[in-house]
Amino acid sequence: MLSENQKRGLTIALRIMEENIRYVEQVFNNDDYNGILYDTKCNMDEGVKREIFKRVLLIKDRIKALSKRFDLEKELRDPAKEIFGKMSSCWCILEDAKAKKLKRYGVIADGLEDVLDLHLNGIIDLILDMERLLLEKPGGKSDKESIL
Repeated sequence: MLSENQKRGLTIALRIMEENIRYVEQVFNNDDYNGILYDTKCNMDEGVKREIFKRVLLIKDRIKALSKRFDLEKELRDPAKEIFGKMSSCWCILEDAKAKKLKRYGVIADGLEDVLDLHLNGIIDLILDMERLLLEKPGGKSDKESIL
């Protein structure tokens, strides 16, 4: 009924929907997050929450039905790959937060580079260390091909 390209497109759309529904479940199940630079507080009425959960289950049932009906391929995801990708993205974001890049927002105070970049470089070093650990297989061998 579907061509391979149509099947692939439908699969991607439904995976994205499933990811977003999972996020909704996580937010409701974990309620609050007290972070360093942001907090999350779910102030939603319990009745509304229950109604949303019902719909989440219905959406998941429909995704499952479509998956079976069109024999959509299930993807096996390796969290290490996702973490590696997010860390690489964080590294780029932090590079853009360094003092010389902040000039685009106005004049930079003397000495800012010495203070700010020192801390950002420390975080970047930790990110690079995490990436290195993700690339290592047990026994100290590199697993670069499977992550990248």
